[in-house]
Formats: sequence, structure tokens, C-alpha cells
Amino acid sequence: MNINQLKTLLAVIEQKSFAAAGDVIGLSPSAVSLQIKAMEDELGVQLFDRIKRPPVPTARGRALAEHAKKTLTLFEESARVARGEIVRSRLAIGSVPTALASFLTVGLKSLQATYPALQVKVKNGSSSALAQKLADGQVDVAICTKPVNPIPGLDWHSIAIEPFVVVAPAHAKGDRWQDLLRAHPFIWFNRKTWAGQSIEEELSAQGIDVKSAMEIDSLDAISNLVSEGLGVSIVPLCKGRRPFSSRLRTLPFGDPPFSREIGAFTNSDGRADIVIDTFIEALQSS
Repeated sequence: MNINQLKTLLAVIEQKSFAAAGDVIGLSPSAVSLQIKAMEDELGVQLFDRIKRPPVPTARGRALAEHAKKTLTLFEESARVARGEIVRSRLAIGSVPTALASFLTVGLKSLQATYPALQVKVKNGSSSALAQKLADGQVDVAICTKPVNPIPGLDWHSIAIEPFVVVAPAHAKGDRWQDLLRAHPFIWFNRKTWAGQSIEEELSAQGIDVKSAMEIDSLDAISNLVSEGLGVSIVPLCKGRRPFSSRLRTLPFGDPPFSREIGAFTNSDGRADIVIDTFIEALQSS
């Protein structure tokens, strides 16, 4: 059974004859009859009572016609959904943990206010993992750090430039960021992430050797460890994040100051999506 057969079924019921239905959909009466017979043979049921003239739909024929109307409506809306003309019902968002803990809530609240029926699923992960999930169709938009090189098939939408800072205990000795990094144990921001890799590369470029102590992928955890005097670290100053504790001191990292660009990846399919556009615009304007 296919879409054309369902259209034929509805035409026959609406026009009340095979011949009139054929005139509407551009088929001969015999072709219409063959399509209806093929459906009946496939389903193993009688859709029309042919003893009567013209044939009238059976109870099962009428039931299938009601279902066919819903099916055809969904089918015809599919292309409009793909073009972004109809609002999607679900949105899967991928986000790096730093964005999830800072500015992402602004975009989520905007979606909730604008599209209250929208079902939103949020997945977190590293920038590279999220970009792959987007390419594989597992998420619809990925909030992450901008990579050094463009990723084929994905479009980049900048959201913010986030400077990196050296964080140290408030009582730590050292007036320069270089002194703090050399004099204390160093807590790495996860080097499997694009942000962590860029920190490591910039330290090497600046000629700074650190005393590696541990490696953490949570900014809150790093802040707690540093505030307890267990070392120093380098972290991004995230857009919309609450100020650091008074138990910490911060200094700009790098000469010149080093930063990262955070934004959103979407698929380069040339289609506008008003839900995703609303979400990204809310993040950019926050």
C-alpha cells in the first residue's frame, strides 16, 4: 500500500464513484478500480461493496479512509517541516559542560517561552564528540569551542569570545601569571577537550613548564580544588557564569591575553530552522 493508493481511496469516497475519482486524480476508471483491488488483495479485506451501483465504501473502507486522511496530512507536511515552514516538535541539543553550567539556560528558557510544546533533550560531551554527534544526526545543534580548522558539512555561529584566566588561591604568592604557574602544582583542564588542548599548546608557546598535579573536566571542581590551596589552573571565563569565589584570585593568561571562541555548529544543509535560529539568537544576545 502506498501514498497514491490512499489518495485514490479518498478520491473515490469523496467523489462517490470510480469514474468521477479518476477525473479528479487523472486516471481512467479501470486504473482506479485496479488500485482499489490491489489494496483489497494486500489487506485481505473488502473496501467497497461492488454489488451496489455505484460501489459504496464498506465500514472497513470508511475506517481506512479516516486513517488515510491523517496519514496524508502528515505526509504532505513532511516537506514543510524539512524547509522549516512548520515548527519541529523535538530538539536535541549538544553542549560542552562549561556552556551548560553558564549561558545555555538563557537559550533553553527562550525556547520554553516561545515554543511551550517543544520537547528538548540536552546531551553534554566534549566539543569533538558533539561535532561528530551532529554530523551523525544524533543532535540538531552543538554548542562547543570553535576548532582550529573548519569542519566540512557544518556551519559555525559565533556566540562569545571567552578569555582564559589563571586561577590561584587568594593567598598565593606571585604577582605575575607566569610566577603563579611556575611556583604551584598545576591542575589541568581536561586535555581531551579542544579547550584543554589549546591551553596546553599556549603554555608550550609561552615557554611555561608546569608541575602537573591532576586533570579535571569540571570548572566547579577546579575552582574548589584551587580555593582549598591544592594548586593553580587555567580556565575559560565563561559567558554568563557567576563570579569566582572571593577565595580565588584571577589573572589574565597569556601575553597577549589568550581566549577561545565558543559558538554553535549546525548542519550545512541550506535549510532554515526557526527553532534552532531562535535558540542561537537567544544565546548570542544574552
